[in-house]
Amino acid sequence: MEQANSKQNNHGSKKLFGVKRILNLKNFNKLIFSVIIISLVYYVAGVNDLAIKGFALSDLKQQKNKLIEANNKLELNALTSSSYPNIKEKVSSLKMVAAGEVSYLTAGVEAVAKK
Repeated sequence: MEQANSKQNNHGSKKLFGVKRILNLKNFNKLIFSVIIISLVYYVAGVNDLAIKGFALSDLKQQKNKLIEANNKLELNALTSSSYPNIKEKVSSLKMVAAGEVSYLTAGVEAVAKK
């Protein structure tokens, strides 16, 4: 009888281990599935973030190009306002006297500066 009980316990323990093994496999599969889902969510969030940053970078590049064009126009305006005819008009409005002929002094070959 003892042998019958021990055989029954062995069969019972095998079933118990078999049930535990199935539960462990189910839990392991659930864990793997959860890890895959979480990884996919992080991947999609990362791709979305990169796409948003790409659009923001594109907008900033367009703004940079517009600012460069505006800067070039302002430099052109500055150059035209400082052109010779404009300066001549400003000089005449300041009542300054125009410079005449300039004569330069020539030094001899032996001229040397001393300390």
